[in-house]
Amino acid sequence: MADVREMSTSMWKKLCRAFWSPEFLRFLVFGGLAALANLAIGYILYSNDLIPYFFAVFCGSASGLLVNFLCNYYFNFHYRGRTLIRQFSTFFIVAGVGTLLNALLAKIFLLLGLWLLPVLPASALTELLTVHLEIGCHILSIGVVTFYSFLGHKYFSFNEGIRAFWKKRRGFHAC
Repeated sequence: MADVREMSTSMWKKLCRAFWSPEFLRFLVFGGLAALANLAIGYILYSNDLIPYFFAVFCGSASGLLVNFLCNYYFNFHYRGRTLIRQFSTFFIVAGVGTLLNALLAKIFLLLGLWLLPVLPASALTELLTVHLEIGCHILSIGVVTFYSFLGHKYFSFNEGIRAFWKKRRGFHAC
């Protein structure tokens, strides 16, 4: 029991150190630039009814991918033990999962918002939410996915990669 407690305390400390670092702050700045690209593309597509909301958010998220990779590769994470192509391949996998997660969460938040708005008392806030619900849900989903993305890119994309990570842990069993 003490081993489990020590392990969870150690993991919690590592997470706190990871999120309380200059690396995370740079990641947030570069993620902000990527999020602006994400929002701009997504908003243009869904506000003009060019494609359905889910796919517009997906396209917006995918457009931020390249901005995010280049900024983090050159200015933030300095692991050069793998080629740029291999790091981008892993980045693409981690970001692809993040893109799907972003679009799914935005849709879930939108459905929740549409379900909750009619039961909220009428006010200026509910009117504002009604008008800007899609963009609000999009922003909220980006915020949630940011934490997943940082950990995925720090430990996989700009590090040894997914295969090396699992090779090191081969034989490790939780039970």
